[in-house]
Amino acid sequence: MIGRYWFGLLLWASLSGVAWAKTAYITDQGEFNLRSGESTRYRIIRVLPSGAAVEVLANNESTGYSRVRLADGTLGFILTRYLQDEPAAREHLAAMQARLDELQQAPDQLASKLSKLEEQHSTLVAEHEATIKRNEELEQELMEIRRSAANVVNITQERAALQEDVARLTRKVGELEQENLELRNRNNQDWFLTGAAVAGGGVLAGLILPHLRWRRRRSYWSSF
Repeated sequence: MIGRYWFGLLLWASLSGVAWAKTAYITDQGEFNLRSGESTRYRIIRVLPSGAAVEVLANNESTGYSRVRLADGTLGFILTRYLQDEPAAREHLAAMQARLDELQQAPDQLASKLSKLEEQHSTLVAEHEATIKRNEELEQELMEIRRSAANVVNITQERAALQEDVARLTRKVGELEQENLELRNRNNQDWFLTGAAVAGGGVLAGLILPHLRWRRRRSYWSSF
């Protein structure tokens, strides 16, 4: 049975000429049956609504049927007079009404989109300006770092020179302190010697002066 069916299809294709495919639409005059063969004797596979799109694979002028394929891949036959090249008028009307509704809503949607785009633009401009400012700050910091890096050698040399000066001054202070200590010791020794000399002179004067007074007295009495 299946072999006869496919043989019939092959025979139908050979009789109807070379197979071809194009898109057609069910007329808007009602609903129509998609059958498994080219006559009302064949079973109904599907009832196609007005405006449904089908792919026409071949036309058989002798039977008045066209072999078509649906969007889901279903194959079948339908009367050619129920097919037309353009969508049904009511499908056109529905599409036009949908387009009209879309166009009527478009201004509000466009205004909302425009407002959002303006906000995004303002945000991006602010971010761009902040980025430029931050970039300038980073470039300034980089220049300062480069200048500091260029002066590292000079700073190191100056530090070494200062350390040498500190060491030299430390040695000088030590020498001055030693000299000061020596001068103090010498001064103390001079004061000690001076005091000893003064004390010795006082003792000597105490021994000599009485004798000088006694002699003067004797000389005074001897004059009488």
